[in-house]
Amino acid sequence: MLVNLANIYAELMRKYGDSHTITYSAPPSYLTRLVGARESEKKIVLVYKEDRSGSITTTTPAKLLVKPERRSSNTDLDLTGSPLKDDCIVDAIADLSLDLQIVNRNPWKQDEEYHRGVPADKARAIICTESFQQADGQGSVWFLCDGSDFGHTLLLQYEYHPTHFSRGIVTYSGVVPAYMVTSQSLVREHGMSAGAQLETYIENSYQINPHMSLLCSWSTPAPLPLLINLSGCNVLLSQAFRVGDCSPLTEDFMNQIRILAYIREDIVSCHRDEQAGVHREPIYRCGSGIDMDELRESINKTMTEVSGFTDVFADGHAEYDIEEVVQRAKHRSLMDLTDKLWELLKSCSCYKDLKVAFNMLFQCAVRCNIVNTPTNKNRLAEIISNLANSRLAMPCLSGTEPLELLLEIGLEKVHKDYEFIFTESKMCSISLLKGSSESGNSDVNDGSSTNDLSKLRKSLHNAMRGDAPGGGGIRKTLLHNTAGSKQTVSNYQNDDESGFKNSNFNERESMLQLSKLFQIHCTLEHLLMIHVNMNLPNVYADVCTQLLNKQPRLVESIDDNLNDVVDIQISAHYVREHLDGKDPHTRRITMKSENKYRKNTTTFYFNFENICPPELAKCFQCDDKELVKERTYHCWLYRKIRTLK
Repeated sequence: MLVNLANIYAELMRKYGDSHTITYSAPPSYLTRLVGARESEKKIVLVYKEDRSGSITTTTPAKLLVKPERRSSNTDLDLTGSPLKDDCIVDAIADLSLDLQIVNRNPWKQDEEYHRGVPADKARAIICTESFQQADGQGSVWFLCDGSDFGHTLLLQYEYHPTHFSRGIVTYSGVVPAYMVTSQSLVREHGMSAGAQLETYIENSYQINPHMSLLCSWSTPAPLPLLINLSGCNVLLSQAFRVGDCSPLTEDFMNQIRILAYIREDIVSCHRDEQAGVHREPIYRCGSGIDMDELRESINKTMTEVSGFTDVFADGHAEYDIEEVVQRAKHRSLMDLTDKLWELLKSCSCYKDLKVAFNMLFQCAVRCNIVNTPTNKNRLAEIISNLANSRLAMPCLSGTEPLELLLEIGLEKVHKDYEFIFTESKMCSISLLKGSSESGNSDVNDGSSTNDLSKLRKSLHNAMRGDAPGGGGIRKTLLHNTAGSKQTVSNYQNDDESGFKNSNFNERESMLQLSKLFQIHCTLEHLLMIHVNMNLPNVYADVCTQLLNKQPRLVESIDDNLNDVVDIQISAHYVREHLDGKDPHTRRITMKSENKYRKNTTTFYFNFENICPPELAKCFQCDDKELVKERTYHCWLYRKIRTLK
């Protein structure tokens, strides 16, 4: 099919390529919006003109409304930026679809601003040629028109099909007051085929803020379909979170993930340089700096003080909303030794200071009476325990080992922060937070890494005695590491070199853990957006299940422009009272009727905003919107007729 359409594209290029721009690619954004996903194809041939002499529009066009009266003049519902910086209340959603200043981006792609249309009569002349219609292929050729004709033609479609003759047209219908969008007028405009039954597909989109929208969709065979149905519709909540838009409430947690990403990035970079024959000292670039004497005192105090028996966990019967729990998580008391050490060690200003800090830590473990023994299951906890019990000589860290130990305890501590938030707010269980990451790790290690690591981590006291099978009579201790035979090159370990392994680093496993943490944080951000803007606590558990059960997107680095876009299924009865009586921001109503010989498809697309690039929309700009006081839509009409050949 695609090969044949490519042949048609090649033929059009040969005949009309000198005077037209012809592309064979995904359809432009405005075409997909106008005709809908059911009618748009993955790849089309588009014929248009291109003019790159003009400048790019950097501002979003004004919304289609005439400053309706507001309840108060100082109401500000501009939610651009962080979803937590607004003062939106649930009742304010009544005016969201009209009053919000949606200025974060244009509804079209930047390259589409260069698109120009051809006269509709010239496009029809090409379509009506015998050679064009007799081409062998399957798919659609679209002609972008300039709209200068009486009917404001925007697009013409010719669809190649082996058994049917099919053509479509998109026209601009002008400015329509919201109250005039009725079932009767749309059915009359559609014009049913004789003896055909009407089938209607409706999609209403409510814009909550620039980052959130609710899509209500359903289909009906009714002769006069309901255009608003908040009882039997499917509701899809679409949200976009941008890392740079973190609020003060959550930025501390995101900063911890950033630090972990930087540490991992520096470890991987240093190992790859070593493999390439470039030997250098690793770098550490995440600390704000701390006086080393103060750090020594803090380490000694942390390791010798008695930890409390209770955390800041509140009464199990107390109810806290998600914002309160996040705030409490920022100030929760840390119980495990390595969690406390993470807060201290990450403050080191450079790699040398970090290395000195670990030496201080090991010296304290050897000389002091450690009261706060570590309970976490990480490599640093094992080293400290073994040093305290005189099972191990004090290690001397080299290369990236300080960074690797810091990364491991950081990953564990940050994960505990999110465990606190999600369990205290009663949104999900700990097992759901760990599910995908554990399964990903098992794939990397072929299900055998757990046993290998458990053997590797045996202390001298519990080491194997006597001649073990395959051991050659040698007593295994931490000084003779032979358990890593299954580790790959990505572990950056040489199986031929025996000796003390101060850290366990796996490039792939650490990326999976970091990706899982980022997924959990994004889930938290999406939940906060729902909480602040819609206040739907009954959906939180279901949202967690939907988002956390997905395979995490692999993330190696984190910057401000990193986005997380999700679609969340929500039961209609949760949003019914919030949307009742509100006009959708966009509407797409597709009516179909067919008989044995003919199929009619009419799609009505309504939007408060103009979705076409400025130069393309010049032909149907009008001042009607300035003459009405009601809520008004831009309206486009897409007709498609298919008949037997």
